Amino acid sequence: MGTLWKIALRNVFRHGRRTAITAIVMMVGIGTYIVYDSILGGMDRLAIDGMVRYSASWLKVRTPAYVADETGTPLDHGIPDPAGTAAAMRRAAPAIKAVTPRSLFVGQASNYIDAEPILCAVVDPEGDAKVFDLASSISSGSWLAPSGGPPNQVVISATLAKDLGLKVGGTVILSARTVYDTENADEFTVAGIADGGLNLPASLYMSYADGKTFLGDSLPVTELDASSPRAPNLEDELAASAAGAKAVGSALPSLDAQPIGEFAKDYLALKDSKQKGSFMIVFVILLIAAVGIVNTILMSVYSRVREIGVLRAYGMTAVDIKKLFVREGLIIGAIGSLAGLLLGGGFVAWLHGTGLRLASLFNGLDLGAFPANGVLYAEWRPADFVIGLAFGLVAAWLAARSPAKRAARMEPTDALRFV
Repeated sequence: MGTLWKIALRNVFRHGRRTAITAIVMMVGIGTYIVYDSILGGMDRLAIDGMVRYSASWLKVRTPAYVADETGTPLDHGIPDPAGTAAAMRRAAPAIKAVTPRSLFVGQASNYIDAEPILCAVVDPEGDAKVFDLASSISSGSWLAPSGGPPNQVVISATLAKDLGLKVGGTVILSARTVYDTENADEFTVAGIADGGLNLPASLYMSYADGKTFLGDSLPVTELDASSPRAPNLEDELAASAAGAKAVGSALPSLDAQPIGEFAKDYLALKDSKQKGSFMIVFVILLIAAVGIVNTILMSVYSRVREIGVLRAYGMTAVDIKKLFVREGLIIGAIGSLAGLLLGGGFVAWLHGTGLRLASLFNGLDLGAFPANGVLYAEWRPADFVIGLAFGLVAAWLAARSPAKRAARMEPTDALRFV
């Protein structure tokens, strides 16, 4: 280590109180940035995971005609040969773990007194449980029985159950337009109620056996949903889904393969603005820390006028004096930055492992895209640590330059008057 670095280290620790105050401010700023950005990343992951687990899936395949009219949930744009298409999807994208069919339609649910329009989904009970987590999220009752189970069984959302006063074992009257363009109505028994904190895309789920009886034997499969092992972070998840959709699209050019990122694009568009907000927070705190560094170095300059004079008398140049005080600022910045990385990393490690239960934290409030019964885990973002360290060192370097120049401008003869 050079002489200037040794002198700088000695001076930094000689004025321990001033150094500690400035370093603590930097530590809080950088630590806050790391924790805040990791929580934002966790919120993004929670929202996207909710879409993957309950509605959009990791990758969805439909016909172009259906996609063009998806708001109408048409039953005349089905996927030809769903089983063969599912096999082709798995061959094209090895990352796909399972594929399940779904058919969406609009119906009207009634309890004999009140009625309301709802979105319904016809599913394969066994296959659906391999792609979506709906089967494991039933708050009361049970998931749909596989083939051969009791007929006319449905699972409804907690919202529908509340609106119509329905309970497990109760009866709901469902009416809808069939594949033959006629109206049909029938009574269904509520087998289970899905947790209301999931923001489910559909309010009622039935098996294909019941769906074909209710809507027609020629009921088409309107979408094929695929799942994949969960990626370590959101960026990898989105990239893998996009790559899978591209591979499936190339193998099945007559169909439309859409990754999860396409369904979440409106939500993902908010990420940039949220990241700008996190940068503004750390910028303001580091600005305060930079003022502290300026003050610390400036006070050090004025309290060491005689020392500066002696150093100049021993042959140090103005450039050496400037470098000395800049090094002191960098050391303070490094201490504060490293402490901030440890503080932020510790909190992120705790939040990543333990998480925050939203149900207890928000007490049943409507969280929009976030599942109210979910657990928020912080996301590890290594780039945040690099940015935090670099930002702290650069801020310290810039803050130390002005008082360092002031010290360098002192003439030896003027400084030695204080000896």
